[in-house]
Amino acid sequence: MEIEEKQAEVIDHFVKQASAQKGSALGSVVVEATSHPSLFAFSEILAVPTVAELEGTDNSVHLEVLRLFAHGTWSDYKRNSGKLPQLVPDQVLKLKQLTVLTLAETKKVLSYDQLMLELDVTNVRELEDFLINDCMYAGLVRGKLDQLRRYFEVQFAAGRDLRPGQLGSMIQTLSNWLTTSDNLLVTIQDKIKWADTMSELDKKHRKELEDRVMEVKKAVSVKYDSAILGSIEKLKPPRGRKPSGSCFGLASYGIGVLIILWLPLCFYNARDSWYFSFLSSFRFHFLVFGNSYLCFTDSMVVENTIEKTVHGFMNLPVAWLHGVVLVFGFYFNKNFLKLIVII
Repeated sequence: MEIEEKQAEVIDHFVKQASAQKGSALGSVVVEATSHPSLFAFSEILAVPTVAELEGTDNSVHLEVLRLFAHGTWSDYKRNSGKLPQLVPDQVLKLKQLTVLTLAETKKVLSYDQLMLELDVTNVRELEDFLINDCMYAGLVRGKLDQLRRYFEVQFAAGRDLRPGQLGSMIQTLSNWLTTSDNLLVTIQDKIKWADTMSELDKKHRKELEDRVMEVKKAVSVKYDSAILGSIEKLKPPRGRKPSGSCFGLASYGIGVLIILWLPLCFYNARDSWYFSFLSSFRFHFLVFGNSYLCFTDSMVVENTIEKTVHGFMNLPVAWLHGVVLVFGFYFNKNFLKLIVII
């Protein structure tokens, strides 16, 4: 777009000059127009009546030069150089630039060998300098040069004037493109409808899955609540009976009373070493759970009667205290009381 905007004023300038000249005087206008560094379109000048009148006259050569720059290439000039006037250096440069544009119309990857042949260039360095300095910097083309693979990849190329008969093929190409675009649009719309349908099915499936999950959660919650209530009912004592704290309620009271009566008697008869040794050799561990009561009673085996007697009277208050705690523990821990006696 930049190159077209730049040459709009230049085209208007040369159209006015061509309209004001006739015959051989148009030769200088043609040379100046085909040498201008910013002008690459010549169809407007060809359409000027005074230029069209050169057809079939002695000055028709100027018309042929103008047509060469509008539609031809450097190879076309070399084939018809005997019928055309000698070109100045600026005209040669311009025609080679236009040749690159013509090649870029049909191929997006131009090999160095093809470019060197069409542009009459002898080495790669000269070719690359021409493409960079005279084509890319001028805004005619944009692309990448690959020295390793020896090709020029075209990304953009400015347009040239339409050749006679090219308009029909261009219209056909655009018509084919329009048909392809319409078919692609229909395909895209079908894909959109399919995607919408699949999305609705997915939402429906997800909703059904969430409902099933909620139902399972509710069923598990009901079963869990029923199991908890059943366990609580089992732990409750039978109606009409005083709660004993556990299945060992009566036994717990009896054991507590026996311990309270038995331990002082044990310590009082400490002189009878065989009796004390036999009784104190037992190790009692009472574990009371439920209200976090934990009581340990451990009688140690001693070696002689004096030590037995001393330990007996020292542990007398402790034995009474343990017995009292044990009885209270049996009474207050009604649901989770367990008694473990390890001998």
